[in-house]
Amino acid sequence: MGGGRLYGLEALRGVAALAVATFHLIETYDLPPVPIGYSVAVDLFFILSGFVMTRTYEQRLRDGLTTLGFIGLRYRRLFLPLAIGSTIGLVLTAAIRGPSISMTVAYLLILLFLPSGGPYAFALNVPAWSLFVEIIANMLHGAIFARLSNARLLMLAGLCGLLAAGGAAGHMHWGASIVSILWLVPRELACYLAGIWMFRRYGDAPLGHHPVSAVIVFAMLLCVASANAAFEIGTLAACPFLVRASLGLPRTQWAAWAGALSYPLYATHFPVILVSFWTGLHPAAGATLVATVAIAVTLAFEIRRRPSTFLANTG
Repeated sequence: MGGGRLYGLEALRGVAALAVATFHLIETYDLPPVPIGYSVAVDLFFILSGFVMTRTYEQRLRDGLTTLGFIGLRYRRLFLPLAIGSTIGLVLTAAIRGPSISMTVAYLLILLFLPSGGPYAFALNVPAWSLFVEIIANMLHGAIFARLSNARLLMLAGLCGLLAAGGAAGHMHWGASIVSILWLVPRELACYLAGIWMFRRYGDAPLGHHPVSAVIVFAMLLCVASANAAFEIGTLAACPFLVRASLGLPRTQWAAWAGALSYPLYATHFPVILVSFWTGLHPAAGATLVATVAIAVTLAFEIRRRPSTFLANTG
């Protein structure tokens, strides 16, 4: 079981969350396009998740922590920001379309990290699809992955990668329907498995001595990843090396805040952007509202979760 926060990972997570939120703001307001490889940003989340879950929980899973207990811990960790974001989405949708039973069912399902039927599996809070896949990965980690050898992990990651490539070749792309999401499961499982293997193989040992450069390079690569499939694959292939290169980052206030804000920003930004759009706010005001909500949720979430350490770590 690893100990202590890894500030390089916090910084990368913050960059990835900001990239996804920026993409959705630009898309919603139909602003001039900015090259952002949002899909690789999500892939990075899964690499980081596999790494951190292995560091934090894998030995406990081998020592008796049940899969159900592990999932309970993950729900407790992830629930509050998602619930806040999805509640904002519910209120907005009800205001626009009027309340309905199907909307209530969709809301209850999303609070359980589960999709609803129809063309929009997570209509109240679209980014929740990745949390659904995260819970799937966590379940498999507790039930299977924690007991696999490194060689079998790599074989399984390769198989998932092939399935993901087959889906891409069949023109299965990012989408809001449950079919599209299920085709993304192998891709994100491959990333998650890569994260597991990385921690098992290298632990917290950093690659090189330039962690800040690793974070900057990741941000730069996200700008070119959207150019075409080759750049996207190349950026994704670089992510494990950048993760390891970031591990040497010492405790810094900006990295601590980037990490703390990343999940609340990710879990709330989409419905807040829709609120700003439908109420006629300027994009800059919308971005300010997104940031304000994310900061408020971060303070509520982190102080509630670890009141004795949050302010010390970010101060």
